[in-house]
Amino acid sequence: MKPYILIVRPRTAPDSKPIIKLLINPQEKTITNNGVVEQAYMKVYYRIVGPVPYGHRKQTYNFPACYVRDCGENGRICLTGSDPFGGAVYLEPDSLLGNRIGSFLMNQIVQWATKWPDAEINPIKLLPHQGHGENRLRRNRFYEQFGITFDYDDKKHSSGIGRYMRANSLVPWKTLPANLTVISLEDFLDEQEDSLLHTDRDLLATRRRNKDLNIELRNIVQHPILFAGKIIWATRANSIICMTILAFFLFYYWYKG
Repeated sequence: MKPYILIVRPRTAPDSKPIIKLLINPQEKTITNNGVVEQAYMKVYYRIVGPVPYGHRKQTYNFPACYVRDCGENGRICLTGSDPFGGAVYLEPDSLLGNRIGSFLMNQIVQWATKWPDAEINPIKLLPHQGHGENRLRRNRFYEQFGITFDYDDKKHSSGIGRYMRANSLVPWKTLPANLTVISLEDFLDEQEDSLLHTDRDLLATRRRNKDLNIELRNIVQHPILFAGKIIWATRANSIICMTILAFFLFYYWYKG
């Protein structure tokens, strides 16, 4: 599993400029016995590339998951933690919410989990304090989009527990949302290098222009009358020529007379 870059644009304006870039680094650890996977642990690490939101420090976060073969008849998978019987996931910092980043990360976990199609999925618990109003609906859709269903405790669906299911009932994404783009780390570094080259060229051109302007400014200070004459000629050349011709003819007729 190689690291890569996730480019994120606004969910409601997928054709606009990127609002954030994330370094995604999936890492899997397995414990085997005679070639059989007994335990597997997955963490999808993510880190903001570039400036972080105000009030947050630069750090790496992760979405964890695990598989344990000797739990149940065909093994057990937890989609939300490193313990087969419990866990929770949170997308941090909060500024990342609302643009399908959390769903993207969970989709990586879901795809990984399908490697053990007969394994039982640890039921996900939804708690009342986890969301209200639109946030509650977003939380529920977050899981339901992957085929996870719940027995809810009330009509508002504020709390509940996931129904029994196996990994072969999970539904990974078939395509990426329009506002998300994945590029390889190599391509991203090439783009950054090209951007730096263009920036260096622009900076060099700006320095040259500044140097020329400084030379011109020194000439103005040293020869203000000459500069004033150039300005007058540049802005009043036609008028000066006409007045010169008129003066010549007036002098000529005066002299002839």
